[in-house]
Amino acid sequence: MSATRSFGVFARTVALTTALIAAPACAQNLATATPTAHAASSLHRLGADMLQLRFEGETSTKVWPVYVTAAQASTRARIHIAYSNAISVMPEASTISVSVNDVAVAQASIAAASDPGNVDVELPRGLLEPGYNAVRVSVQQRHRVDCSLEATYELWTQLDPAQSGLTFPGLADLPITSLDDLASLSPDASGAVPIRAILQKNAEPETIDLTMRAIQAVALRGGYARPVVDVSHELGESTGLAVVVGSRSELRDRGFGQFIASGAPLTLNGTGVAGRSILAVTGANAAEIAAAIEQILPPRRLEQRLATPAGARALAGVGGYRVTGDMQISFHDLGVRTEEFNGRLFRSGFDIVMPPDFYPADYDKLTLLIDAGYSPGLDPRSQILVRVNDREAASLQLRNPNGDLFRARQLTVSLSALRPGFNHVVVEAQIPEQADKACDVHALLGAKKRFVLMDHSELIMPSIARIVRMPNLSITAASGFPYANQDAAHLYLPRPSADTIGAAATFLARAAVAARRPLHTAFTTQKSDLSSGSAILVGSIADFHDPLVDWFGLDYARLKEGWSHPQEAQRLEEKTEAEKQMIKVEAPPDDLFDQWADNLHSTRWSFDPRPYLRVWYDKYINVHSADFAFYRAADRKFAPDAKATIVVAQAQAPSGGHDTWTIVAAANDEILEREMRNLVAPTAWNRIEGRAIAFDPKKNGLAIATGNGGYFIETAALTPANFRLVAAGWLSSNVDVYVLVLTLAALTLGVLTKATVRLYGART
Repeated sequence: MSATRSFGVFARTVALTTALIAAPACAQNLATATPTAHAASSLHRLGADMLQLRFEGETSTKVWPVYVTAAQASTRARIHIAYSNAISVMPEASTISVSVNDVAVAQASIAAASDPGNVDVELPRGLLEPGYNAVRVSVQQRHRVDCSLEATYELWTQLDPAQSGLTFPGLADLPITSLDDLASLSPDASGAVPIRAILQKNAEPETIDLTMRAIQAVALRGGYARPVVDVSHELGESTGLAVVVGSRSELRDRGFGQFIASGAPLTLNGTGVAGRSILAVTGANAAEIAAAIEQILPPRRLEQRLATPAGARALAGVGGYRVTGDMQISFHDLGVRTEEFNGRLFRSGFDIVMPPDFYPADYDKLTLLIDAGYSPGLDPRSQILVRVNDREAASLQLRNPNGDLFRARQLTVSLSALRPGFNHVVVEAQIPEQADKACDVHALLGAKKRFVLMDHSELIMPSIARIVRMPNLSITAASGFPYANQDAAHLYLPRPSADTIGAAATFLARAAVAARRPLHTAFTTQKSDLSSGSAILVGSIADFHDPLVDWFGLDYARLKEGWSHPQEAQRLEEKTEAEKQMIKVEAPPDDLFDQWADNLHSTRWSFDPRPYLRVWYDKYINVHSADFAFYRAADRKFAPDAKATIVVAQAQAPSGGHDTWTIVAAANDEILEREMRNLVAPTAWNRIEGRAIAFDPKKNGLAIATGNGGYFIETAALTPANFRLVAAGWLSSNVDVYVLVLTLAALTLGVLTKATVRLYGART
């Protein structure tokens, strides 16, 4: 930092301190929440990983569905939010707000830069209902001394996943006895839901298969966003849910007779240890056990489960809103709220999931109809950006010096920016003012509204080409394809230790929750079974031979070398604690658009052709070098960095056709089981794509290998309309072929025309 900048920061710090001493303390009349020791009762955590609970920038909102049992809904309840924040956050102008089922219950200053903070308040009786309820946390953050656009990236507030959630004082930690109440199982301190699979040593493949199917069914019934499975030969002292599968006589011989109800295929009850339940799945034979597992599966789709209206919206957004072609949906239904904003960088995002057979290419556009407004006096460089999967996809300049208010302003995004499966879309408004350079403290405390985004903005998805292009891990991660869509694939574990079985079960359970249905697999340890059909291969890298690993485009030699001395992944830990307060927050008025219209008197501004030319080119031409197959390099072997701990890759099966192989490997069994727990966290799992990925837990980073080749799997009929879209999409991605075909067609037409004229033309 230069001396001039250092002096400027020091001067602003002195000015800020002076102004805050003179300013009246907290003009918001916040009601102080009464501190309580939430540890006295069990904590139902939010079920999110550390990065999901991180709020960055000047404004951020996140919402989670939390399942509440009938007993919990009828008793006292409190919400506890523990957090810490960046030292650059200005407490006097920064707030954290909490609402439950769209009812504001608490708001407090963000002031936990040096000591942990918390918000801890009692909820009104009757606010929680049996089923899913919505917990929403929002933050508004302002920088202490720097008012530049760049400084907004220094702002963050981190919730503690181990200490944030609902508590029910006075209610004993009752065991789960209902299948629907599996959703009430509290996640552990990392945000994962622990499931213990109890298997005998050297268990039969059929028993392993049935146990994995039961675990998938449990994860689906509970709606676990991050199920993690460990395998043990005994019940042990672990908390969470234990699952044991077998015939009645077998389970009695193994000492589980006390957990089996007479004549019942499913028995769910406590084990005498607080926070632990056991599910026994039994029958006279394998067919009866399989039928019992079918009874675990949820009888209703996710969006039809018991929930409050707010909980239903939060539930619909879990894992992303499912989007198909030819649909129109409001931002409100995507979880975006109308928000007025007085900072410099506004962000609002949502998640959508495209079908597995969505073919992404530049044959049409996704349209966002934006209803928004901005105040006079913004910097001429102000703009709205749309980012898709962290890549800039569209922009709109905000150049009117008098401000503007608009409805249904179109922003178009090429369908090539999307991918099958999970997509994260962010609407970002960069709205600095010239006055920000002065960074006046009083202006920070009472800043005017600069921007408003209305929740009746809309997303319009056109007709999409329907064909699957493989290999593509994002399709498998988001929909389980092809393993949830065909006959049983082989689940090949060359050396089935407890760790490798647990890693495989975690992978299958996570993919099943994303797909919203079980994956069909058949356990095997025999390599000969891989001669045909699709397969999932799980094990340490030493369990697989060079040709097998090379088939997936992985560099076997470099993988073994890099993993010869595996590094321990460092886990992110942050402690948090307390300042609590409560306030009633008013909802935006219905006439907010009219209020902004009354305050703005828009006039025309000078025309700058450059942004319009750029938008026109991207909209109507959008041709780049990567669209030419001639310029594409051949796929190389994927050799991830040595810091990566687990690799997942996909390829067409050697037998060809529509069969697909997926391999999951790590340096050894212990690392495989541990890092699979990290990989299935939503912030990692939802970013999986390409033909291969390598996961670095230290940075929660993914190295991704894409491919130029691939094979197509037909899932929808190639009707004339679908064939036209598929062909247009393929040609848009292979412009050189398109140009060649067009040139040949033109030459052929010319030759035929000349021949026709000679044959039938007028003779002189």
